[in-house]
Amino acid sequence: MHAPRLNTVPAPAAKPGTEPRPLILALRALAALVILWHHFASYPPLSAWAAPLLGPALEWLAAHARATQVFFVVGGYVMALSMAHRDWRLPTALGRYTLQRYLRLGLPYLAAMALVCLAYLYGEDWLPEEVAGTPVNLPQLLAHLFFLQAILGYEQLSAGFWFVCINFQLSLVYALTLWLRDGPARGRWNVPLILGTLLAALALFHTNLEASWDSWWLYFFPYFFMGVVIHHAVHHARSPWVFVLYALLFVAAMAFEWRWRLSSALLVGALLWHAEWRGWGARWPRQPLLLGLGKIAYSLFLAHFPVLVFVAALWTRMGFNSPEMAAAGLAFAFAGSLALAHFFHRWIEQPAATLARRLHRPAAAHGAAGYETPLWQGR
Repeated sequence: MHAPRLNTVPAPAAKPGTEPRPLILALRALAALVILWHHFASYPPLSAWAAPLLGPALEWLAAHARATQVFFVVGGYVMALSMAHRDWRLPTALGRYTLQRYLRLGLPYLAAMALVCLAYLYGEDWLPEEVAGTPVNLPQLLAHLFFLQAILGYEQLSAGFWFVCINFQLSLVYALTLWLRDGPARGRWNVPLILGTLLAALALFHTNLEASWDSWWLYFFPYFFMGVVIHHAVHHARSPWVFVLYALLFVAAMAFEWRWRLSSALLVGALLWHAEWRGWGARWPRQPLLLGLGKIAYSLFLAHFPVLVFVAALWTRMGFNSPEMAAAGLAFAFAGSLALAHFFHRWIEQPAATLARRLHRPAAAHGAAGYETPLWQGR
């Protein structure tokens, strides 16, 4: 396939709110699998017991299998696709969206929190401290309830919970920029793009270099904003230059100080931009198993760690500590995670999403003329 010319007209965009593209589902599926195996390889005792048999593979997974940037970039794009066309002038828009987002993310997250606490209870006095951590206390639970555990200095109850907290922060910040666009700016300025570019530049050259910021949205904002930029380039500006200029900002940041997370986010962003620009992301891939896994990716992300904890406790109690049995335990935990994720998606995530949608009051979308305005203008 030839590289697109910079003046090429993009493929027709799908309407906001339509079924996610196959490529987006595939990226979600692969990211969830990578994160699952990173956690399986990082937490003892199964990984330690299996090391004589699977040592090199587990070491590589623990050191290099990172994919949260995929979720951030794809999440930014999907969020912009579903939110940018809405009218945010209603006084209750932000409050309604906050509750809607909490139901969508928070209810499955709270269910996963209950599962992991039960797993810790089952493995009490059997699991190493790296897995079980310190005993759970009420302030820690309350901090988790409001996505504040990292900010307040409490230990995470489950691997990956930090991502849900950051995702919630990013969604509120993006909604705030949309409200500023439609409210105070009265649609004359594209506040999400202008303010977002300034914030991304600040993060790339300052906050993303400081680990002390990794409990806050601004540390991860450049990855998320990559998806927002792709949405604007394809669906509003209809020009690749918006994406190209933002990609050059990433290149400059990597030249300033190398960070592999920036390179992975840039690669995912380039793939997603080309897929949406050319339209092939709506047609490929078509593997049913991969696409099905993409639909339950969030449930798999939440459910796999409680399963790992439970299987590790069970194997410890049973004395299954040989390399072969530990490898079998990892395989069993993987199969159990997939099974629980299907159940979790059907009975927890989908009802939570349905409940969140009931709070969505249809708002007037921006007119088609908004796609033809200069990139600094709002609509």
